[in-house]
Amino acid sequence: MADEKVYRYDDELTGSRNAPPYQPGMSMKDRIKLVHRLNYSKEEVVRHTANKAVAEMVEHMQKEGISNTFDRFLQQHPQCGYGLTGACCAFCSYGPCRVTEKAPLSVCGKDVDLIVAGNALRRLASGMAAHGAHAREVFIALKAAAEGTAPIPIRCPEKAWAVAKVLGFDIEGKTVEQVCLEIADRFIDDLQRSLPKRHDTIFSLAQKDRSSLWEKLGVIPVSPYHECFEVNNLTSHGTDSDFESHMQAFMRTVVAYAMTTVVSTSLATDIVYGLPRRSKLNVNLGSIRKEGCINIGINGHAPMVAFAVCDIVGTPKVMEKVKAAGAEDIKLYGMCCTGGEFIERDLGIPLVAMASSAEMAVATGAFEAIVVDQQDVLPGMMHVARQFHTKVITTSPSGRKEGAIVLELDYYLKNLDKIYELAEQILDIAIDNYRNRDSGKMHVPDIKAKVELGFSVEEVARLFDGSMPEKKIHGLARLMQEGKLRGIVNFGSCGNIRGAVFERNQVIIAKQLIKNDVLVTAHGCSGMGLLFAGLAHPEASVLCGPGLRDVAEAKDIPPVLHVGACTDSTRASQIMAYTANAAGHVNQAMPFAMVAADPAAEKTMGARFAFVMNGIETYSCVQDNTLASDRYIDYVSNRMRDMVGAALNWNPDPYRTAEDILRMLDTKRAALGWPVRDFTIGTKEEIEDRIPDTVETGRSLCANR
Repeated sequence: MADEKVYRYDDELTGSRNAPPYQPGMSMKDRIKLVHRLNYSKEEVVRHTANKAVAEMVEHMQKEGISNTFDRFLQQHPQCGYGLTGACCAFCSYGPCRVTEKAPLSVCGKDVDLIVAGNALRRLASGMAAHGAHAREVFIALKAAAEGTAPIPIRCPEKAWAVAKVLGFDIEGKTVEQVCLEIADRFIDDLQRSLPKRHDTIFSLAQKDRSSLWEKLGVIPVSPYHECFEVNNLTSHGTDSDFESHMQAFMRTVVAYAMTTVVSTSLATDIVYGLPRRSKLNVNLGSIRKEGCINIGINGHAPMVAFAVCDIVGTPKVMEKVKAAGAEDIKLYGMCCTGGEFIERDLGIPLVAMASSAEMAVATGAFEAIVVDQQDVLPGMMHVARQFHTKVITTSPSGRKEGAIVLELDYYLKNLDKIYELAEQILDIAIDNYRNRDSGKMHVPDIKAKVELGFSVEEVARLFDGSMPEKKIHGLARLMQEGKLRGIVNFGSCGNIRGAVFERNQVIIAKQLIKNDVLVTAHGCSGMGLLFAGLAHPEASVLCGPGLRDVAEAKDIPPVLHVGACTDSTRASQIMAYTANAAGHVNQAMPFAMVAADPAAEKTMGARFAFVMNGIETYSCVQDNTLASDRYIDYVSNRMRDMVGAALNWNPDPYRTAEDILRMLDTKRAALGWPVRDFTIGTKEEIEDRIPDTVETGRSLCANR
């Protein structure tokens, strides 16, 4: 929580809410007032969002009578204050129960602290299940590639050798397929086992000080499957009613989330689908081709079908069908985290939307098909697609949409060997649908940003005198010790509709940080907002302080290094850890931070606390549904700092949040004996009103393939 302090600059928009500040012991009425007032109208979103393509589409959809997430959010007002603050329990049929000052216990006898902790714990487990489903598909893809049971190539054998060595495997005399099979079997066992045993992967992949601390705290997990099982058991009717026990399970689940469903997933994805490669690209809705091109959006998280479609989309056989349909070309466009996987690997696939703005992309009327799998594909997309000729095709039995075409991998993956046949059928549907496009209904904003991408850990190590075998990035450590760089801050998580102006908070915070010589890494949907704002291109160095500007210009890199999709928080955490190793310090001593400005999906609970558990201070502007419990807030905002060296910080004002981060970074620097110089906080005119030249309208910025 933000301490009582004098800030140098206050956000006028946040201040206009007149929301009471959070204080322990405040009444439930004031807690509900706080969260209710931190909401914004659709008109305010249009005026203040950093993504002007979204603003244009919101106005266009209103004109055309097509509803979207912002309309539906307003229709929900006022949202239930007890649900918003976490004071409602609906686990069993005694309830739902809400606790108040007059009725402080639920029917079964839970107090507000236990209810809030239980709600948070179940949300965390739900998010881990989502990432776990993604992990399972990637691990099975790796296993199938190794066994040759599906036509999935191993695109990065070098990564397989490196991962095997870190895991301690004996690789002498083995083929890459044999090594990949061992890795896949290890990761699958980590994901699903019920029988407790030493978690060798955690002790191999985590920093030694972290794994030792987790073991001391009793939070080494059995497996994500078991922890999901145990969370639902522990919070079930009349089972665990100890707040401390709930929170220990919370930390154990975070470790399972981080190490298996995120870190292992990212490593396996790189083995199967290749490392990121440096490339330049246009992003945002203005990169959609309006004429003569069959357009297909790819949305979701699971990579198997998506990459198969990508592999064959430009082949002569497909192009012959495209020409026969009367089109000149066919293109794929990324949305959400599948888009994040694509843009990192130099596939020439523009990113056009994050999860919460995908409906706006569909409402352009320019897509013949939207191919979706699972997670963060909002049901509202179907309502928008029905207004146009656009076909929605689902490829995962976990993510079906009512009214969509089903062309999916079988629930038991019996047709995994037919993955390219599925991909061809998907393309055939899109190509055939091109004749139904109504150009009169198309509206594509002419707004795009140019970006430079492909910053794997390996690439950052190459740029900054690093050694992957030693797990050290010496150049970044030196720049931080000298004071050229104030610190490193990672941006991840979602874009929220509630409690924030869409795609505003993270852009303000990032601009303030790079202005003060902080190197930024970014991934997931929040990172996409920084791409759309034009911050991930070397020319954005004009927005930087002198130290970061010198570094960006000398290395020809952006001040914001985009590292990939949601699970690629792995890359950001590795960059931090390897820099700390080179400096000779642990994470919690280093000037590092994580920003999840506007968390929304259940997965973001684990995403934020994974960094906390790794000793990295984490910041949000949107509050979880936990404000009813002072004990919970004290635990995650104060007590965890004593236990694991970091905590979650919440402040709805993005200007104040940026200042809190800069103060923390300088405190860490001073403790290390590194040079500290004053920071400056930019005004609204400098930070929000100044649009960099990397964001333009009306002309192409770089050649998308």
